[in-house]
Amino acid sequence: MLKGIANVENVNRLVSKAGLDFCPKALTVVYGRNGSGKSGFVRILRTACRTRVENPAKLKVLEDVYGGSSGPQAADIMIDAGSGDTSIAWTTGMTAAPELARVAVFDSLSAQLYVDGGNQISYLPFGLALPHRLNAICLKLRDRLEAEQAIAVGNKVSLTAIEFPVQRATSAQAFDRALSKSTTDAKIDAATKFSVRDQERLDEVTSFLSAGAAAVADLTALIGWMESVAGECETAATAFSDTSLSSFTTLRNTAVTARRTAQLSAGELFTDEPLPGVGSESWRALWAAARDYSVREAYAGAEFPVTSSETGPAACVLCQQPLHPDGAARLERFQKYMDDTLDVAATKAEEAVAHATSGLAALRHLSAEDFADRVEQVRQREPELAEALSNFQLSATHRRSDAAARLAGEESAPVPPIVSPHAELKELAKKLRDEKDGLSKAGDAEERENLANEKAELEDRKILTSNRAKLVSRRDLLVNEAAYAKALAEVKTKGITQRANELVDTHLTSAVMKRFDAERERFDIMHLRVGLSRKSGQTKAEFEVDPQTKLTKVTSEILSEGEQRGLALAGFLTEVALTDGSGPIIIDDPVSSLDRDRSARVAERLAEEASQRQVVVFTHDIIFFNELCSAAESQGIEPVTIALFGDKDAAGKIDAAGMVWKGLNVAKRIGKIKNDFAPLPKLLKTSPADYEYRVKHLYGRLRDTYERAVEEIIFKDIVRRGTDVIQTQLLRYVTLSDTLAIRFHEGMTRANTYSHDNPAADTVSVPKPEDFEADIEALETLVKDLKTESLAAEAARPQMKPKK
Repeated sequence: MLKGIANVENVNRLVSKAGLDFCPKALTVVYGRNGSGKSGFVRILRTACRTRVENPAKLKVLEDVYGGSSGPQAADIMIDAGSGDTSIAWTTGMTAAPELARVAVFDSLSAQLYVDGGNQISYLPFGLALPHRLNAICLKLRDRLEAEQAIAVGNKVSLTAIEFPVQRATSAQAFDRALSKSTTDAKIDAATKFSVRDQERLDEVTSFLSAGAAAVADLTALIGWMESVAGECETAATAFSDTSLSSFTTLRNTAVTARRTAQLSAGELFTDEPLPGVGSESWRALWAAARDYSVREAYAGAEFPVTSSETGPAACVLCQQPLHPDGAARLERFQKYMDDTLDVAATKAEEAVAHATSGLAALRHLSAEDFADRVEQVRQREPELAEALSNFQLSATHRRSDAAARLAGEESAPVPPIVSPHAELKELAKKLRDEKDGLSKAGDAEERENLANEKAELEDRKILTSNRAKLVSRRDLLVNEAAYAKALAEVKTKGITQRANELVDTHLTSAVMKRFDAERERFDIMHLRVGLSRKSGQTKAEFEVDPQTKLTKVTSEILSEGEQRGLALAGFLTEVALTDGSGPIIIDDPVSSLDRDRSARVAERLAEEASQRQVVVFTHDIIFFNELCSAAESQGIEPVTIALFGDKDAAGKIDAAGMVWKGLNVAKRIGKIKNDFAPLPKLLKTSPADYEYRVKHLYGRLRDTYERAVEEIIFKDIVRRGTDVIQTQLLRYVTLSDTLAIRFHEGMTRANTYSHDNPAADTVSVPKPEDFEADIEALETLVKDLKTESLAAEAARPQMKPKK
């Protein structure tokens, strides 16, 4: 229910902090003359609540265009939704709060829409709202899902596309194209496997395809060199191992020792010889030269030494002098020495050293000029092997030099360790042979095509592997997209809308037509040749006024302003009557342009509606105000009335005294008189003059009340001043006995006496407070008795029967 408006700021000319309190259950009537501020409150309500006006420009609420106020238009709208008072902050242009959607507003702006646009059944009765609400929910869900989908998916799938340089029928590209929401992580993992070996194979195939006959020849030469170097490395590793080097040292030491032993032996044998050094190395060289000369030239074919000849002593091969017996004997002794075991052993040991020296591995490939270039070729394939080969070459070279030094008896320097890479060289050579075979095959057209296909597969798989994250992202996006597609399919509204329209056509259309005609009959406008029909092509429960003419589709071009207002009210009440709730209605100037007869009908209809729901009516028509209050009382409703006024400073001010006097009925007038009289007994004690002045005024009000009682009580409002309506059907209540007539006359006489201007002489005394109280009580009792007598007279009359 709507409790009121409070804290209004910067709206039209309404006073700051303006507000209204509404009767929460029945009828509130807000009265004010033109310019009193009624429209300002209505403009707030029609923008905050439900109205047929949808044009934002029409709903705009202005500040005081002639004033100096500034800032946004704002107010607090008080409601009670069942859990106590709640304040809803309102500002101009804001979206209507859902809590206020059930509050319907009717004013001049919406009146023409009801005439020319029909009435929209926003809340359907009889359970028909369910499919329409479901339809609305589905539409909201669709909008939300589409918004979420735009954020979660949008064009992100295209951003996960993988760019392949060449479009071709490879397995990787086929997998990329076939990726779907059902593609598992395992499948993605399997499709994106690209190992180090795959990269090696890709490089290999690439080289196969790019190489020619020259490459095959170069590779053949490299393989041959690597095999030779591998053999040389293997030989050098053995020949110059630590064991071999030690054996060279041992061999040299053995020869030196053997020779020294032989020399010692010679020294002991030839101590008496004329010259020293027999058996020394230089002596041995001299002996060997003499022997060679004797055997080959001087005494060819004779066994050395030759000491005699057929003619006598032989000549010495050195001095060529005849050998004397001592000389011949010395040569015999020397030969015997040379044939001795120690000398022979020494000679063999020295020959072994010489053989070892001449047999040292030459390291031909390791020391060749192209060794560095070949190592670089190896490095391009296997850098670690190239490094090992370079290290071996340095180590082998040092060790060979060391071996020669050891055999020569020279001082030996420290040598680096030696690790032969011959096994790795042989393995690489084997791979190169396979590569050479591949290169040879690449020359064949069919084989080349196979290699090209293999290269394409490897290249695209490598690209796919590097974009695995994109594949996973796209698969996840497709999963989300499929989920949204499924959800959107679930909220399609075609079937719901079709069923909803069928139900509306079957159950609601006739009810709307019937209710619309009933409302028109209440306002006595059934003579208008207009009807109500379901809007064609609409999925909502909307109906439009049918002018039933081909000359125009706009009803307002046919009807007068009064007829339009009556028809609009009929449409509005049809709409609110056929809703699924009893939300409040707010009506501004409902009888504008209506004649007094239809004004009374509207008052009766709104009072009847107020018995069903909360009704708030704004009006400037005092006669309609009285009619509405009277109709409400006949429904057993005590309306809440509010009087607004405006002055040169602001509007929207509430008259603290309540309604203007002529807007009050007999009961309210009596109540106001009694209220105004309450302070007078005390005033009499302090200011008799003021007392006289004010009590005289109250007697004038008492006289007005007697006059109003004639119209309202005695004649039951059959004839009202200011209207041209005579309600003859109420004559059955009219009666006035002599006793009551006399009491009426006496009371009216006293009121006239004390309210008129009396002479200065005290011919008419000022009534005392108890006298006024008695006169008020007399009027109250008279009104009560008049009503009782009226009801009794109506009950005593025979019931009127219609003529046959």
